[in-house]
Amino acid sequence: MRKHLYILLLTAATTSYSQFIEFGGGVGTMNYSGDLVRGYDFGTSSLAGTAFYRMNFSEILTVKLALTVGKVKGSETPIDAFAVERNHSFNSTVLEASAVFEYHFLDFKTEGSLVNYSPYIFGGIGFINFNDVPENEGVGKIQPVIPLGVGFKYRIQKKYTIGFEAGARKTFFDYLDGISDGDQTIKDYQYGNPKDDDWYFFTGFSFSITLFNVPCPFPYRPNQSILSR
Repeated sequence: MRKHLYILLLTAATTSYSQFIEFGGGVGTMNYSGDLVRGYDFGTSSLAGTAFYRMNFSEILTVKLALTVGKVKGSETPIDAFAVERNHSFNSTVLEASAVFEYHFLDFKTEGSLVNYSPYIFGGIGFINFNDVPENEGVGKIQPVIPLGVGFKYRIQKKYTIGFEAGARKTFFDYLDGISDGDQTIKDYQYGNPKDDDWYFFTGFSFSITLFNVPCPFPYRPNQSILSR
């Protein structure tokens, strides 16, 4: 009896939650903004990829857990004599783990929905591991970031969704590009603005599969109690 009751509860839990689960991945580009490059510059684009697990808690609110990997790079733009003298460049691999809330403006997945698409916004928290850490600066390779951005999803079938997303990552340090305040008493110009934290961006396309209800292997019969087995 206990065995059957356990199976019934497990099946009920699986049935209740499986329709809210999505698995997916995507490809896109990473870009950097900091002491070397100001703002979003297509010239700093590098290939990046992501894999994610999404939980749909309601018609409009989801939580996404993701792993994203790519490269951020940059080199001096000779806009002034300081940049010419510094002549710095970098190329760093970034591994990001994040958890974000996604808010959809339209109900596009419920049975009977009038639309099969929705724009959305997202925000959350993440951590990155990057390999271009300056020596003797006391900077850890793992740093927190704030992901935020916008996106658009389109349901091509009941189970399949494609999307486009453009997001920024706010960091809390100035060493993503390998330079910050430095030793300004040494006139080698190898320093930047320590009060201007670095940013990076991920823009890309995604594809996901939604898992729906799993049939119960022990269907309920009105004239038979599961507890009597």
